[in-house]
Amino acid sequence: MSQITVAAVQLPACRHDRGANLAAVESALAEAATAGADLAVLPELATTPYFCAEPAGAYRDWAEPIPGPLTQYLGAVAAGLGLTVVLPMFERDTAGTFHNSAVVLDNGRIRPAVDREGRGSEAARKLHLPVGDEPPPGFDEPAHFTAGDRLGVHALDRLRVGTLICYDRRFPECWRELRSLGADLVAVPVAGSGGDSAEFFLGELRTHARENGLYAVAANKVGTEWVGGHPVDNFGESCVVGPDGELLAHRPRRDGPGLVLATVDLDVLAQTRRALRYFQHRRTDLFPSAPQEVS
Repeated sequence: MSQITVAAVQLPACRHDRGANLAAVESALAEAATAGADLAVLPELATTPYFCAEPAGAYRDWAEPIPGPLTQYLGAVAAGLGLTVVLPMFERDTAGTFHNSAVVLDNGRIRPAVDREGRGSEAARKLHLPVGDEPPPGFDEPAHFTAGDRLGVHALDRLRVGTLICYDRRFPECWRELRSLGADLVAVPVAGSGGDSAEFFLGELRTHARENGLYAVAANKVGTEWVGGHPVDNFGESCVVGPDGELLAHRPRRDGPGLVLATVDLDVLAQTRRALRYFQHRRTDLFPSAPQEVS
């Protein structure tokens, strides 16, 4: 019972047809369930093209509340398949504010992310919103989203999951905080390429997983999305990384859409943390602002 099968779902590029995008997600989840997965992680903005090179306001009619029709529908689908799903989505909150978010659907219900103060949030919201010109056509996420303001962990029956949406993976303090909150695994939904080579992308994830003693599951789309006449390149490279930094499974771009399957073993996690004690050996006396482990 210490083993959980996880699937990083490498989706095809999204189209301008919400029904087609949703159908692709459903098909992939069914495939993951058939393959024996217990947990499936979907890419960033799983049912929406990455539209952040467009003027502010683009695609806002695609945004949904949480809970809402998308979470209810895919929650029912996932429950019927016996899957827990990390679903990234374009969120419109009750105040009419927009977020790049992810929800965890477990047995058809939303499992909240609980932060250091014990506050539960229905969604993990992207904390860091990048602006840049490279790769073309560039992106301006603050024009489209409001940043989140907290990190939390979703407590499942056998696993504690944190979520870092795409750019959030760049910041080591986020990984430290999730480990401090008791996460066993970090889901990393991704879209696009971020200007990285595949080697750098994988190496970055392997480093963060090892230095924090965490499993990491990264899911990206693959292929080109055309938004406003501009191509957005999604480079795939979805993967599962072990807590020692080893690459357990990987789907390179050339293999196209599909699944990356691996086993998360909580006994191995405990053994690795005893052997690689980087987190315990932190000099918190020198760096008192470092996240302290929640008891």
